Amino acid sequence: MSIWDKLMDVPREVIMALVLISMIIPALNPLGLPLMVGDMSRAWYRTVDELPEGSVILFDIAFGSGGYPSLGPGTIAAFHQMFEKGHKIIMMATDLEGSMMYPLIMDSVKPEQNYGAVYGEDWVFFGYIAGGQTAMAGILGDIRALVSTDYQGNDIDSLAVMDGVNGADDFDLVASITTSGDIAEGWVYQGYSQYNRPVIGGCLSMMTTSIKPYYDTGQLLGLMDGIKGAADLEFLTKHPGDAIVSSDILSFSQTLVLIFIAVGNIAYWIQKGGNS
Repeated sequence: MSIWDKLMDVPREVIMALVLISMIIPALNPLGLPLMVGDMSRAWYRTVDELPEGSVILFDIAFGSGGYPSLGPGTIAAFHQMFEKGHKIIMMATDLEGSMMYPLIMDSVKPEQNYGAVYGEDWVFFGYIAGGQTAMAGILGDIRALVSTDYQGNDIDSLAVMDGVNGADDFDLVASITTSGDIAEGWVYQGYSQYNRPVIGGCLSMMTTSIKPYYDTGQLLGLMDGIKGAADLEFLTKHPGDAIVSSDILSFSQTLVLIFIAVGNIAYWIQKGGNS
């Protein structure tokens, strides 16, 4: 029996075991395989990077526990970049669970420890604000008419980060990461169309086909496309995390599967030629 005959007779269980091993290896020890960074992610990174130090960013954490595996890593990478650049961040949540995601994200970013940032001076979190586009319009129109205290119960007028920040004209950038198409489009309608603010967004990969046209027309200056976009941002910000691990797992295991397919086809045609 030739080697090609043996390859054709490899048990399915062996192949599945090898694929499983190819997924476990990068999970335990990330390989840092090369990434082809997408244009939309690069545009997000560039938009934030080109802002003058100390710019004020309005950031909506608009996803919950279901969206965290895909969008959490990208949000963490985004905050790393913003704090590293010395920007001021006004955070809010248009998703009810966003208030639960906030401490998880901050525990990973550690702005005080990593960047010397101070809550109330460099960032603030308003918590969940109900109403969808009504909440967006309220924040961009007149913050103090909508919000009087932050998530911790502090009077926002007592926080240095809120000095001179009253509405849309005081935000240099509006950013949102969401699992909701209504929220993603809402920030385009309110931030860009109504108040003429630069807007960047992030969404689940399955939402990209409906949100990408806003990027193509310039209404979104950057777009983080699910776990792939998250891996791109981790790579660009030099803060590797769960998204790059996921990317390594996919790249390594899918490469192995392609090798199996190629070898199987070669073995088949050689075996067929030998029998003809």
